[in-house]
Formats: sequence, C-alpha cells, structure tokens
Amino acid sequence: MQNQNWRFLSKVIAVAAVTVLVVSFSTFAMAQRGDAVHAMFVSAPKEATNIAGVSIIADRPKGFNPLTASSEELGRYGLPQRPDKQADAKRYATWARAMQALRYRPAAHLEAKPYSSTNLMLAKHQPAAAAISGQPTLSNSTNWSGVANTNTATTWDPSSSFTEIESAWNVPAAQPPIGACAGGITGAQGVPGFFELSWNGIDGVPPSTDVLQGGSLSYAECGGLATYEGWFEWYPTYPMFVINCTSSTPCPVNAGDDFFVITYGANSTVQFVMVEDATQGWGATYSLNQGTGPALVGNSEEQIVERPCCDVDGTGSPTPWH
Repeated sequence: MQNQNWRFLSKVIAVAAVTVLVVSFSTFAMAQRGDAVHAMFVSAPKEATNIAGVSIIADRPKGFNPLTASSEELGRYGLPQRPDKQADAKRYATWARAMQALRYRPAAHLEAKPYSSTNLMLAKHQPAAAAISGQPTLSNSTNWSGVANTNTATTWDPSSSFTEIESAWNVPAAQPPIGACAGGITGAQGVPGFFELSWNGIDGVPPSTDVLQGGSLSYAECGGLATYEGWFEWYPTYPMFVINCTSSTPCPVNAGDDFFVITYGANSTVQFVMVEDATQGWGATYSLNQGTGPALVGNSEEQIVERPCCDVDGTGSPTPWH
C-alpha cells in the first residue's frame, strides 16, 4: 500500500461513511496550474468513443519517452506534466513510475453502468461542530468515506477553484461483508453484489451538484465472484464508464494493482480525466463535454471510498458495499 501523503490547500472536511474501508492514497492537490495543461489537452488529437461527447486522446508514437519529452509533447498525448525532480522529489518519483509503466492505450470504447458515483450525501445525524475555527471538520455520510478539501466557490472562480487532483493507490480486494451471505444478504435487487469505489475528483461537496472523477471499482458476490474495473465519470451529465481494452472487454484490473489517476478541472465546457493501471500497463486521458449538465465549480477536491448510488433496487438507497 502507498503511504499517505495529503497536501491541503484550504478548508478540509473528513467524511465518515456508515461503513469504512481503509485505502491508502498518495495524493497531490494543485490549484492554478490547470489552464496551460487544459489548453494542451483541448488541442491534442483525439478519437471519438462510442459515447457521444466523450473522446480519448491519441496514443503516443512508438518509442515515445515521457521522461525526456517536452511539456508540449506530454500534453499532446494526454500525459501529466513532469514534476520538478528537485523541488518535489516524491511526486516526481510517483509520476516517473506511472509513466514508465504505461505500455498501451485502451480502446475507444466504453461501457456505461446502470449506477453512478454521486455527490456527497450527508447522514441525518452529524457530529458537533469543531470547537476551534479553521480546524478540519468531521461530517457523517451515507455514501462517502475519505477526505475533501473545500473552498467557498459557488461558480468557477479563477483565483480559488481547484484545477487538478492527482492520486495513487492500490486496488482494494473485494469480498462480501462478514456474515452477510450466510445471513441471506446478497446485495441489491438487480445488482446482486457488493461494491466499493476508490476515486479522486473535483466537485461533489454541496452546493455543487456535479462531480468529475476517475478511479477503480471492486465488486464481490456471494459464491466467490470478484470483479475489478477502471472507470471515470462526470455526474450527472454522464453515468459511470468502465474502460474497455476491446469493444467488449474491460481492461484488466486485479486486487492490489497500482492505480494512478488525475482529474483536471477548468473554466470550460470540456473537462479531462486520466486513469492508469500501472501494474497492467494501460492508461489514457479522456475528454468529456459538458452538454446540458451542470458546469464544474471547483469548490472541492476529494479522495474517496464510496458506495455507488442510486436506486438500483427502487428504494433510492446506495448499493451495498463490502
């Protein structure tokens, strides 16, 4: 597991879900570097996917070396900018490992799921407010567990909105809750298993009504079936998209794989998410058009373990998780 390394920029909210699964993230949150990167990604050559409004940035040519490429060359192929090796050695090492592990790009084909990763849902009962002003606050949630870094923006603010969040983690192993299967609990109607989503993203904390994100999915059923997938989303404009390596086969993901994800935000109708499984060697950056959905606010960046949501069983409740 990666050691925790949180970099906070403003107010922090610790979010406690009803059930907690511990995942160790190495995370770097950046603000105000996003405009230049976003411009390079917008002009990069792209291939349309099977989903209207969603494209994948073109693959690198054979022999391309991210460790020696220029900033413009990295941007042309949807790759993250090189951190300063001297000023930020730990982040450079994480970036270099991810770039050296990247061997192939997934297919321009996505599988839409019937559920989504959604905004923060606060539980009815909340802990008492922090006694000391300016200190991290704790909130109880029915679907999120993790940490959110927030500001007071209600619309995109070029001076404070979050523009980039970068994380690395190991994919959690999937198994049903202890005693659930023996007790007759097998999952929700229509989705008969137990889910966990690990992700980073921008927006999602009220008052924003959207969330842009990418991450890993771990799924278990009674009887021993376990499934692992990579995905991204811009809720509620798009559902969750599983990343495929052929037109019908999800890219390989296993428990314990090293995931490297960057969510980019900008004052734009087009946003970008990079998802990589460094263990399996696949990864790509995707562009998502806003369409008729809510605009990005940049009022929060978060690193979350979540139950996907909603209404797969007609009750409006999150799906079960392990």
